Order: sequence, then C-alpha cells, then structure tokens
Amino acid sequence: RLQIHGLPMSLSATLLFRGIARGVHVAASLSVFGTITGRALVVPRSRAREGSRSDPAIAQALVRLVRVSLVVAAAAGLVWLLSEAAYIAGPHRLGAGIALLGPVLNDTNFGHLLLVRLALLALSAILFGDGRRRGRAWAATVPAAVATVLQAGLGHGAAMGGIEGIALAIALALHLVAAGLWLGGLVPLLIFVTTASLNEAHRAARRFSVLGAICVAILAVTACVQGYWLIGSARAFVGTDYGRIAAGKLVLFLALLTIAARNRFWLTPGLAGLAGERSRMTLRRAIIGETVVGGAVIILAGVLMELPPAMNMGGMPH
Repeated sequence: RLQIHGLPMSLSATLLFRGIARGVHVAASLSVFGTITGRALVVPRSRAREGSRSDPAIAQALVRLVRVSLVVAAAAGLVWLLSEAAYIAGPHRLGAGIALLGPVLNDTNFGHLLLVRLALLALSAILFGDGRRRGRAWAATVPAAVATVLQAGLGHGAAMGGIEGIALAIALALHLVAAGLWLGGLVPLLIFVTTASLNEAHRAARRFSVLGAICVAILAVTACVQGYWLIGSARAFVGTDYGRIAAGKLVLFLALLTIAARNRFWLTPGLAGLAGERSRMTLRRAIIGETVVGGAVIILAGVLMELPPAMNMGGMPH
C-alpha cells in the first residue's frame, strides 16, 4: 500500500502546483464535454434539419477544439499524476516520484480513474468524428458525460465515505456536469456566434442562455451543499486557506453571473436588432471574458480539491 508523507494543512508552492495541474486537467476535460454537448444542444434545430450537418468551418473548429482540449487534458493529467507521485514519495523527491508513476497508476483509485477518464474522453472524440453529424454528437456525449461524473470520485466526498460522503460525491458530480455544460460550452458558443449568420447566432445564444440558467441553479445548490459540509461555519470561511479560496471562487462566480446576465438580457436580444453586428462584436468580447473568469474558477476549484476541507481544522459545527 502506498503511504502519503504528511497531510498539507496550508498553502504551499507544491500544493498550488498540484492544484493548478488538476484545475487545468479538469478545465480541458470539461471543454471536451461542453464542446460535444454544445454541438448537440445549442446548434439551432433548423440548421440540424438541413441534412443534419453544420457548416464545414464551424464543424472543423469544433473538432479542433475537442482534439486540443483532449491533448491538454492528457498533458495536464500527466503533470498532475507526476506531482501526486512526488507528493506520495515525500518532500523534494521528484526522482522517487517518477519511479512511483507505475504503482500510482496501477494501485490507486486516482490512477485508475485518471486512465479511465482519459480513455472515455478519447472515445468521445472518436465518436464525435468530423463534427458535422448531430447524431454522432449525441452519441459522443455519453462517454464524455461519464468521464465528467467520474471526476467526482477524486473529490472529498469519495474520500469521506458514509452518507455525508455519498451526498457530497453526488453534489460534486452534478456540479461538474453543470460546469461542463455552461463553462465548457462557452468557446463552442463563441465559435458559433462568430461564424454563423446573425439569425442563427441569436437562436444559438438564446438556447445557450436557457441551458446556462439551469446550470447556474444546479451550481448554486450544489455549491451550498458542499460548502455546508466542507466549510461549515463563518469562522472557517474566513479563517482557513480552504475557506478563503472558496470565498475567492464565490466572488468570481458572482462575476460570472453578472457577465452571463448581461449576455442574456442585453447582448443576445441585440443580435436580432438593427445593431446586430455591433451586438455580435460586444457579445464575442463578453464570452471571451466569461471564459477567462470561468477558467479561473475551475483552477481555484482544483486548488480546493488539494486542500483538506475547513471542517478538518475545527470549523465544522455539526
């Protein structure tokens, strides 16, 4: 059995590195999921009925995005794996960590889930094909969704066990799916809004807004569930590294809501107005900003997953 040398109780450079690697891996994985589901859900149905194909330029851009995201997920996963192996080996023992790569992959839940998730993401990219057929996109969503849900197996709830652990794992799984549909779908939306006609861009943005509103509700509820169990008190919220990073994530999430509301109630309707092209340019910039902030949220979530919960530091009132 592999033994971990110590439990990190505060932020450190190595912990931040592991958290960032984890966050980049998750962000890229969610990009694969969000791109494929965006193709299946957001592309206007009228376009889908036209021979069940989208414009070649849009399809090619989506395929490239899926493939690049898959490569980034694999590369970041390898860095995350190496950093976790080095952590298990002990402080300042990178060479020993490299030697542990095989055992970590073969003998740990982390290694098993990482390999299975990458295999599922690769399968989804294969099923997605050339990105032109809506039916293939729907088929590709299945392994991509499973890969997203399995990430919850590496969260705090899976490590806790019991009823609380199960509840936390379910909450995290729903949280990840909602984040993938919303944040992972932003770049595909940007591609479509940039390339399609104003009428089709307007319909796609409206469909995405409905999907985004549902995802926001799920994210808010599941975040409250996780915060209740993993932070537990106002004192822990402001008095621990976990709580402070969670607070930073909350601030960024509120910024995301502000940008999304502006997109939904102002910029998207503008696509159908007389100043449609101007609204398109403004909406493009807003989506880029939303993507950047969303990426920062996911990175902070990766760091949170590497930190022990605030409840382990005396902040849990239950």
